[in-house]
This record gives sequence, structure tokens and C-alpha cells, in this order.
Amino acid sequence: MQAFKNHKLIIDDYRQFLKSFLNISDERIKAKVEEELHNHSYLPEPLIQFNPSYKAGISIDEMSKMEIIHPDLKRILSKINLYHHQVEAIKRGVRGEGFIVTSGTGSGKSLTFLATIFNDVLSNGADKGVKAIIVYPMNALINSQEEEIKKYEINYLKSKLQDTDWEPGNGALDEQISKLKAKTNASFPITYARYTGQEDTIAKNQIRESQPNIILTNYMMLELIMTRQEEKPLRDAMSKTLKFLVFDELHTYRGRQGADVAMLIRRIKNFCTNTIISIGTSATMSSEGNVDARKKAILTVANLIFEENYDHSQIIGERLETTTVYSGEIPSVLELKEVIGNPVNLNDGAEHFKKHSLAIWLECSFALKKNEKEEFERGIPCTLSEISQKLSTDSKENEQTCREAILHLLDWIERLNAEEANRNSRKSYLPFKLHQFISQTGTVRVTLDTKAKRHITLDEENYIKINDNDTLLYPVLFSRYSGRDFICVKLIDGKIMPRDPDNTEDLPPKITQNDLKADRETGKLKQSLKIADLPYGYLILQEDDENDIWETDDLEYLPNSWFTETLRNGREIKNFYEPRLPQLLYFDKEGHFSWKQEKQYPFKAWYMSAYLLFDPTSGIIFDLKTSENTKLSRLGNEGRSSATTILGANILKVLHESNIPVKTQKFLSFTDNRQDASLQAGHFNDFFTLARLRSAIHHAVKNHPEGLNSNQIHIEVLQELGLHDNEYARHISNNPEWPDEKNIAAIQKYIL
Repeated sequence: MQAFKNHKLIIDDYRQFLKSFLNISDERIKAKVEEELHNHSYLPEPLIQFNPSYKAGISIDEMSKMEIIHPDLKRILSKINLYHHQVEAIKRGVRGEGFIVTSGTGSGKSLTFLATIFNDVLSNGADKGVKAIIVYPMNALINSQEEEIKKYEINYLKSKLQDTDWEPGNGALDEQISKLKAKTNASFPITYARYTGQEDTIAKNQIRESQPNIILTNYMMLELIMTRQEEKPLRDAMSKTLKFLVFDELHTYRGRQGADVAMLIRRIKNFCTNTIISIGTSATMSSEGNVDARKKAILTVANLIFEENYDHSQIIGERLETTTVYSGEIPSVLELKEVIGNPVNLNDGAEHFKKHSLAIWLECSFALKKNEKEEFERGIPCTLSEISQKLSTDSKENEQTCREAILHLLDWIERLNAEEANRNSRKSYLPFKLHQFISQTGTVRVTLDTKAKRHITLDEENYIKINDNDTLLYPVLFSRYSGRDFICVKLIDGKIMPRDPDNTEDLPPKITQNDLKADRETGKLKQSLKIADLPYGYLILQEDDENDIWETDDLEYLPNSWFTETLRNGREIKNFYEPRLPQLLYFDKEGHFSWKQEKQYPFKAWYMSAYLLFDPTSGIIFDLKTSENTKLSRLGNEGRSSATTILGANILKVLHESNIPVKTQKFLSFTDNRQDASLQAGHFNDFFTLARLRSAIHHAVKNHPEGLNSNQIHIEVLQELGLHDNEYARHISNNPEWPDEKNIAAIQKYIL
């Protein structure tokens, strides 16, 4: 797939998306912003995280021969080879002890508690009653786990086949299970059900009646099981039969939610007559300190949540081993020079990879590290530049050559792991992930000075040192229409001070014309608005060699409603609008200012109060109700939804162009809020719908250089879209060759 090549395509497209928001007229600011976009300030170099190999344990078959587990468990788990931490956890589980597994993603944590529960049910009989409740933080994980249990059920039923060549087919799992049950006249000795709130009333009633051995649920539904009257039959059954309480992804329960879960667990334990065995899993509960410190931190959290007294031996972490043939010594300079100078053959197999000096160096220098007990642990994620620099130091080769050698090695790793995945093998060879962090574009800040001399920065700082003095930095916004910079300020006690444009509380309430009117009932006199009443606003620098952005003659371009006309005074601008016109202001680098030039301050600018009523740099008139964000833009106005949509579209485009099979072209976005997920999905769909429509309009016009009138354009656009009526109509024709004319007319009218 060439991860780095595709990553570059995705990020380059996203960088162009960010640039599309930039409308900056000042050349120095524009150059600074473009420099920051290219030097990893907002799009830092991705981190490479290697997934090392887990230390091998014994097989399920061996555990069965040693009589550690029930003999039928190997029928369910299909004689798979276990990792060391899985063996350790299962041994504790079958002895009736709780445990916390803290191994990495893809290390088979779920198997540890499922094997424990399966073994108990097989050993003690699958009588009616809930023996185990497994709690997940997301319904998507519950659905995935149910699919895995169905696969275990298929394994068990297949083991009962007399005709070992007979296969149930590759249909849906439920369909395969039905065929196997009919063929073997057997059934899975363990009952299980998903109970999440997504099930309909009939399914829920059936679960309450059947009381399966294992219930897969989330903590909110478990709370309802313990409190709702309609759940009483299930609750009463649990009080007599429940033995295992499992919480997957234990690290997600923190803060108030963690307290809720801890209280729920205590309620369950107090309610049940059995001694409850508590089990937890997590990949990221603690990552700081040495092995003992991490275990101690996990113990503290686990004991608090489960109200248990786990000891250190019940905290089961991953054990790692090298994939490559590591002798205990890092390859020498000469060995590294030799392999760097001779690029690997991507068609070489795994055995060659294991002995390859550069692969050994990469694994033992970055993928793994030794802890104080001389055991291997995961290495810290790092950038390609960091790896290349280290290789350059160790091999005495130049950094660019080392970078190319590492990229070639990573391509080889991708190829080897893809081959193993196609064989459905558990083997892997230093698989890696790229972690790309993307910052939202920030705010430009400047010092008070001329355009040619002012200091420009994109750092989130309030001051900068100039000649050993702290100098204030002022946030800058930009006209959406002219690109001119507006410096955010507040005028306080004769000084110009910075104003945070993101802090809306920093702006006073909007003054309306009604606020200035007299009121006889309250005795309020008519108010006169002055520039001193509007101290929050913007500075627009005026250089001596520039045309003034505002002149008295420009008044004629303002709306008539801003003026009054009397016989005595003629046409005059209303007092409400007059202080909001650009006001010439003189100032110095320290922020001292005057409305007149008698103090001989060296610089001048036009002051405009917030909220802006118009943009003098472009001539655009605004409504007072319009948000300031609509009038002026920050450095970038990309929202999270737009950024996610663009990145998602780029990822899917790259997957398609890389000839990845359609079924594996997936883009997964996580959110902690269902409404946010719905809005993001809607944003994504709207984006593609609009893009597709605009593309069709473009091609329709392009194909008719003579032009299209209103009687033609909707017909031609629909032709370019190539839509069949089953894509937009509820009722379609039976013959796809002859779409319903009414449907066509309706969609053409909609397009028009």
C-alpha cells in the first residue's frame, strides 16, 4: 500500500484545503503563514508506532492435556496458540481469581475473559441463568464481540461433524450456525445475548425469559437492569447465578462516569448472593514510570472501581519478544553500511527479513526497549526523521540515504504483513501505524510597528522579547473580501492593548439605536454616542505610501438609512453611526495613542469599533446582528466537520487509487456524542452531493460551449449525473431500461 506515499498525498491535499481559506494581502504575513504550513507547525511529521510481537505461550490443546481447562474448551477455541499473557490470565481465571489484563491492541485480551467464562460454564453446566455480564463502552464493540462468539460457536459445532469435509458455506454467521446445528444435531453448550437497548421488545422479552449464560451490554443498560421494574426477572436471576463481572476498556471509566460505574459495581455485588469475580481489560491504563510503578497505578484504579484487593500478580501485562533473530547485540557499523548500500528485495520472504541487519536494528532500536528488569517493552513512537538521524549516526551514512533505506524496509514490512493477513495468520513482522496529529490553524500575532518592521508570529504567546524587553503581541483577523489585516485591540487609559478575538465575553453588549432614545416614563434622556463609548475594536494600519482607506467622499457609498436630512443642517450621518466610521489614530510602538497628531506619534491607523458595520477595505456593508466571524476570518476557518470530511475524502480517494479492494476501503471516525456523529455523517453526505452536482453542472456547461438556457440546464445536468431512478425515487419502474417519466420530471425540477 506504501503508507508513506499515500500519507503524503492525503496531507498535501489537506494542505491545499487549508490554503484555500487564506486571503491575506500583506505579503510578509502571507509568507510567514505559508512557511508555517510547510514546516510541520500545523501538520507535524507523523509518528510511527510499531506493534511488536507478543511472547508465545502454550496452545489451548496443551492446556487441555495438562488438565488446566475443560476438555471441550479446545473445541471452542480451535486449538489456537496463546500468548504468554493470555495463558497467565486464563490460569488465574479458571482458578476463580479476578485479573486485569493491560496488553496492547490486538493482543487477544477478550479471549482471556471469554475462555475463563466458557470454561466455568462447561465445568459447572449451562443451566438457565446469567453467569457473566460483559460491559463495553460502545455498542459497536458489543456487536463485534457477539460476532466473535458466533465464530466460536461455529468452531464448536464443526468439531462435532462426522463428515470433516462438509462445510456450511461462507454465508452470514447465523446462517452457518443454523446449517451446522441441523447437520450435527448438536447445540452450543453456552448461551449468550446482546442486551443494549437496540433490541426490540420481543427480543428483550425473550432474553428476560431465557436468561442466557452471558450478557453483552453497556454500563447504562446495566444500570437500567438494576433499577427498572420490567427488568426484575432478569435482575432476580442474576442475584442467584451471576459469577463474573467483566469491564472491557477499563480506562474509559474516569471522572464522574468512573464514579457512576464504581457505585454500580458495588450495587451489583451487594445484590448478588455469589462472590463476584471481577475482570478488567485495558491497553492504556498507565504508561509512566517503571514496571512496578505502572502496576501500582493500575492496582489503585482497579481496586477503587471494583472494590477489590488485587495484588501485583493479578495485573497481567504484555510480554514481548523479538520478531527478528536478535543475538543481544545491535548490528555493527559495517553490517549497517552493507545493507544500506544494498536495497532489500521486496519479494524476499519472512525468514530473510528475520535475519536482515537493518530489520534487527530497527526492532531493537525503536520498536522495542529494555526495561530495568531486562525485559522487552514497547518503544516510544517516533518520526521517520528521528529514525533516519539515529541510523545515520550508527552507520556513518548520510541521513537522506538512511531515510530511503528505512522507507524501503517499511515497504517490505507492509508486503510481508499483507501476505500473512491473506493467509489469516496470527504472525506479523513489525507492523506499524502512522499517527498524524493535525492542529487547527491558529491566529497571527504582530507587534505595533510599520508593516515592514513589525514582528509576525503564529505562536500562542502574549509577549515577545525585543531588545530584552517584553513587547506585546496583538491578534490579527483578516477581511474576507480584501484580505486586509485588522488588528484586534481595546483602548484603555490612553493605551492600545491586545484583545482576544476568541473571547466573546471581552466584547461589551451591542448598543442599539433604541438604547440611545429618550424614555419619558423612566426619565431617561436622549444619549449621544461617542468614540469613547466604543473602546473595543480594530486597527487598520495606514502607511504613508498607501491611499487612505477612508475619505469624506466615501460617505456617499453608505446606506441612506444611516443619514438624516433637515432644512437647517442638510444631510448628516446619524449619531449612532458616526463613531463607527473609521477614525484616524496616531500611535507608537508602546501602544500610546492620540486622536490628533500633536504628540507626534510616528504611526497612524484607522480605528473601527466592534461590532463592525462595514468593511472600508472592501466596501461591504454588514448588519449589526451579523457575527464578527462572518465579517472577518482568522488564519484558517476550517471547522472540525469540514476538516474531517476533507481528510476522509482524501483517505478514500487514496485507497481507491491504490487498488485496495472495495470491502477493505474503510474510514472510521470516532466521536463521544451520537448527535455529533449524525451531524458529521450529514456533513460528509452533503459535501459529496454538492461536489457531484457542481461537477455535473461544470461538465454540462463545458459540453455546450454555445451555452445553456433555463429550459435545458436541468436536463443536461441530470444526464451528466447519470442517476437511475432507484437512487432518488421511492417508487421505481419494473424495467430498468425504461425509468418512470414522472420520476425523471421530478428530479429535473428539483435540480432546476
